[in-house]
Amino acid sequence: MKRAHKIWVEEPGQATVEFALVLPFLFLFSLTVVQIGSVANDQLALGHAARTAARAISLADVADENTIQIALDSVQNSITLNPIDVDVELSEILAQVTLTYQRQINIPIIGKLFNNVTLQATTSMPRELTSETPTSR
Repeated sequence: MKRAHKIWVEEPGQATVEFALVLPFLFLFSLTVVQIGSVANDQLALGHAARTAARAISLADVADENTIQIALDSVQNSITLNPIDVDVELSEILAQVTLTYQRQINIPIIGKLFNNVTLQATTSMPRELTSETPTSR
C-alpha cells in the first residue's frame, strides 16, 4: 500500500511572518477604536455641560451681561475639557447655549490626516423668570 501524499504542507515560519505583517494594522485599528470612543465621550460630556449651562441661565433672573459668566461657571463645574468656547443667546422666552471644543486626535497616522475634530453642542431651554423684567424709564 502506498501512502497518500500530504496535501497540506506545513511551513513553520509562515504564520509568524503573516502575524508580523498584520500586527501593525491590528494595533492601529485598536487605537482608532479607543480614540473614537474618547471623542464620543467628549461629545456626550459637552452636551451635558450645554444642558447644565442652559438650565442655570434659564432659572437665573439676572441681567444679560452676567449670563456668560453663569454659563462659564456652570460648564467648568460640569466638565474638565479646556478650552471651550461658550456662546449664549438670550431672548425673553429662551436661553440658548452653544459650546464648541477642538478635540485633538492623538493616533500616529490618522492624527496627521485629521488633526483636530470640532465638537459642538447646542441646547435651548425656556426661561423661567420669577420677576418682571424692569422697564427703562
